[in-house]
Amino acid sequence: MNQPMPAENTMAEAARWFARRRSGDLSPAEARELEAWLAADSAHREAFHDLQVAWRDVETMRDDPRIMAMRAEATAVRPLRRRVLGGAIAAGMAAALAGLAMVGGRELLWDAHRYTAQTYQTGIGQRATVTLPDGTVVTLNTDSRLRTRGSADRRLVYLDRGQAFFKVAHDKAHPFVVAAAGKTVTALGTAFDVRVDDGRMFKVTLVEGRVRVEAPPPAAPPRGKSAAAPPVQGQAIEMVAGAELVARDDNKWDLARADVRRDTSWTTGQLVFYATPLRQVVTELNRYSEKKIVLGDEPFAERPISGTFRTGDVETFARGLETYRMARIENDTANVLVLAAPREN
Repeated sequence: MNQPMPAENTMAEAARWFARRRSGDLSPAEARELEAWLAADSAHREAFHDLQVAWRDVETMRDDPRIMAMRAEATAVRPLRRRVLGGAIAAGMAAALAGLAMVGGRELLWDAHRYTAQTYQTGIGQRATVTLPDGTVVTLNTDSRLRTRGSADRRLVYLDRGQAFFKVAHDKAHPFVVAAAGKTVTALGTAFDVRVDDGRMFKVTLVEGRVRVEAPPPAAPPRGKSAAAPPVQGQAIEMVAGAELVARDDNKWDLARADVRRDTSWTTGQLVFYATPLRQVVTELNRYSEKKIVLGDEPFAERPISGTFRTGDVETFARGLETYRMARIENDTANVLVLAAPREN
């Protein structure tokens, strides 16, 4: 049985193939050989992909002195016949790429992608998309605030309030970590949604990939005082795509299957509800509007509502309820829209 190739050898072989293909000196037979090599092992494909990403990133930093020196070393060959010259350049490029793909090269790219202290926030009813230095794309929901901070070994962001959807750029060497509501969500390359509601509720919806959610143990009691209960261990859970985690004030963590379409519909400016009590629907709609809907304590507020509604448009929603005799508009001012039970015929 074939023994697996060491990671260093796999990367070196991938670098040779990548350099030959970029040099334009690949014959049809060699092209077929490359395809067979890629198909033989997922590690081959991953190494080749990492080099493609590294080369693209290097191209964006072509004026960096360290990159210029690496490029000069790769092309420092004497004029020879074209075939020999192409092979020499490919060999030099392969050596440079192999070095780039190993630890030192990764750290060089990380220097360019390292997060700095930045704050991003949205107002009520606003939605914004930002691209972080490593290529991770973040969509912020209404009234949300996200902070990035520099770190030597990871990509660290803080979701202080609100909700955000993360499409994380792949980087095994530097995990992507979201800190929110006293917990952390750690991913390598994935897509997930995190929501914090005034510290009362913490929710993670995983669209693709895997994440690990952790909460540290509570602080120890002051020295000299005994704890009222035995020490509580910190919690941690691994999530897979299609899962939803909800943690509330009582620290109870509920893991269930997610309705991804519903939970991420806000990214397209819509909210989806299935047989949801009117009171909960109104609470959600109010997050997106300076003008608030107010309900009384009447039983009609528990009536189930299903439908898809635009974020920030509370007036259209209220008029729709009135049209279908599910509620009536009792008062409508610049800042408040009061709904009451429909009158009996």
